[in-house]
Amino acid sequence: MWPKTLIAIFVGCIVSISLMLNINYLMPFAIDTRLFIGLLCAFPIWVGVMTWCYASESAKQALKRCAILLVPSVAMNALFLV
Repeated sequence: MWPKTLIAIFVGCIVSISLMLNINYLMPFAIDTRLFIGLLCAFPIWVGVMTWCYASESAKQALKRCAILLVPSVAMNALFLV
């Protein structure tokens, strides 16, 4: 249970941050509005990812589930930064 918990907390936070960066790059609003929306949406995304990790049967499966979300999101962030 502890490995799934640690993956859910730390990797889930990174997934949430990465997804919110993608959303912030795509929104056509002013910076203050984008930051406000990011603050409102980041925590529910993190909770959803943590719940998805807890529903896994093992830590390996939880890490694989997070990687499915994280790898494309990081790739999209890299494209936006270039």
